[in-house]
Amino acid sequence: MTLEQQIRSLARNMYWQEIYNSSQKCNGIKLFKNNYNFSGIQYLFLYWIRLYNMLYDELYSLEWRNLDKDVINDNARCDAFLYWRRKEQEKKIRENQKNEKKNNPKKANMIPVFTGARNKSKEGNK
Repeated sequence: MTLEQQIRSLARNMYWQEIYNSSQKCNGIKLFKNNYNFSGIQYLFLYWIRLYNMLYDELYSLEWRNLDKDVINDNARCDAFLYWRRKEQEKKIRENQKNEKKNNPKKANMIPVFTGARNKSKEGNK
């Protein structure tokens, strides 16, 4: 088992998920002894624990039809699900943009222009 596989296994473990959730709600609970200057392994663990926390939330909210505990527990299936989910989200964004163009063609063709001018009311308060 590679280091990343071991980290992913720990990150999806319910014990560490509970510690992570508690650390988000209570300032006194820490995942690591250090609060900053994290090592590469700590960053990797934080990445995966946040990702699995999000997946568990999505699982319990029944947000995705293809997500179940077996998918979360299998690295290859989990990676495939994350790829599929990203593509589905991109497709929804494109559909929303397309619908917005149909419903409001003037707004869809507008280009935002930055004039560089500051808000004068804020400058006057200095």
